Amino acid sequence: MNNCVLLEELLIKKSQQKRRTSPSNFKVRFFVLTKSKLAYYEDRHGKKRTLKGYVELSRIKYVEIVKSDIIIPCQYKYPFQIVHDNYILYVFAPNRESRQRWLLYVSESLLLSV
Repeated sequence: MNNCVLLEELLIKKSQQKRRTSPSNFKVRFFVLTKSKLAYYEDRHGKKRTLKGYVELSRIKYVEIVKSDIIIPCQYKYPFQIVHDNYILYVFAPNRESRQRWLLYVSESLLLSV
């Protein structure tokens, strides 16, 4: 029941910089939102998706649009952030509608998971 897919899409994720020496990079990931978690997978053409990470919804504090004057160095120009534990997951959607859909679904899922 908790594995029911609410939303899924290819988005771009910025590295989380968990270590001081880790590079700042951007990767295309296949995001999947279920009733219990937000997971992201490496999606290579012709190969099985590989889980790269996930965040339990119970650990997410909030999700919001990122407003910045800095040039976005990837082709998806609609950023939002998912704040969890002590980290911020920066995600880039391909268009405004996609970003709004993710904000709405994640926010509603947070309310339902409490």
